[in-house]
Amino acid sequence: MDTCIGNVLLLHDNARSHTGIRTGETIALFGWTTLPHPSCSPDLAPPGYHLFGPMKKGLRGKQYENDEEVKNAVKTWLKEQPVQFYQAGIRALVKRWNVALERGGD
Repeated sequence: MDTCIGNVLLLHDNARSHTGIRTGETIALFGWTTLPHPSCSPDLAPPGYHLFGPMKKGLRGKQYENDEEVKNAVKTWLKEQPVQFYQAGIRALVKRWNVALERGGD
């Protein structure tokens, strides 16, 4: 089974559901790299909207028969995005990360 969705750097908060054993196993199964998240830093959450908002818009209104169809639709959507889309998201993340560090983040 091909589970890798490319070179994904995942930044999520430290919520229990995100740091659980099963979640970590699933992230490893996908071949993703988890970035360290400073504790109590909501400043870093908004870059997720750079990805998930447009993805939701791109997948909205479609019917999927099963989980495999959803996975394939997400993979296709991710592959169709131009490099500039990801570069803009990374630049926004770096800027917000630096702001969080300047405010005394870990």
